[in-house]
Amino acid sequence: MHSVFKFFLILLFPLYGIGTQFLVLPVNAEELSLGSHPTFEGLNSFNPALYSASTQHPDFSMSRGKWLGDVTLTHLGYAQVLGSKNILHISTKYTGLSDLEFRNAVPQDEATSTFSSYGIAMKTGLSFQQGKQRFGVSISLISMGIYNEVSSGMGLDFGYALKFKKGFMFGGTIQNLGIMTTLLNGAPELPLRLSAGLSKKLTFNDYRNTLYGSAEWNQISEAVKLKLGNHFRWNQLAILCGFASSENVVESSVGFGLNIHGAQISYAVQFGSQNIGIPQTLSIQIRIP
Repeated sequence: MHSVFKFFLILLFPLYGIGTQFLVLPVNAEELSLGSHPTFEGLNSFNPALYSASTQHPDFSMSRGKWLGDVTLTHLGYAQVLGSKNILHISTKYTGLSDLEFRNAVPQDEATSTFSSYGIAMKTGLSFQQGKQRFGVSISLISMGIYNEVSSGMGLDFGYALKFKKGFMFGGTIQNLGIMTTLLNGAPELPLRLSAGLSKKLTFNDYRNTLYGSAEWNQISEAVKLKLGNHFRWNQLAILCGFASSENVVESSVGFGLNIHGAQISYAVQFGSQNIGIPQTLSIQIRIP
């Protein structure tokens, strides 16, 4: 993709550039393949109430991938158990786009100069359990910039989950409540995000399967997205797939994971109707001794 086109993506389509919508991009292979479901439990849960970690050792994850428009994605996550039921999580998310070009209004062969754009969010939070209910809160320090302009701010996420009988779970989240400082001619608006969904766990012999379904509303895109996901596990192998649909976009995704000597390696790829790129992510999760 030409750098000029990347520049237009940032200005006209912030969902695919480094606008504050970088906060809603999937952080690892599991989220990219399944979708962002508020009932998913894990080290990098979409729902701050459902972070999980080993009771004996902290867990650490690393993810690296590409989003639409050649935007790079990098994520680091850490979680550990505090007491018997509380979980502390810390993460850093970085997105970047380089080789953007300055050009004059008159056509020219070479660009006047190049510059880059980035977004970074450092998050920490706590989840805790009370009976069959789980609650969570996260706070993020956010910074984003383009050329020599920088905006910073803070965001809050809240999560809730309730487990029912027979493997059912309900989850809900409110994300990206906060403010940003001025960038260029105005302060960027955080993408307020509301999500609710259900999941169902199925177990038969050595096979485990979880079905996910959820709906999400994003204030900036002003569209409701419906999402379905399936997570199948057998021995050391995991197969994941997902489907999402909103007013103008249809997405499908697939991924797989392997557990090798205590390290979990996952890869996911997503296909969409936008036809402007194929997002993909590689993730590694390890247990710290």
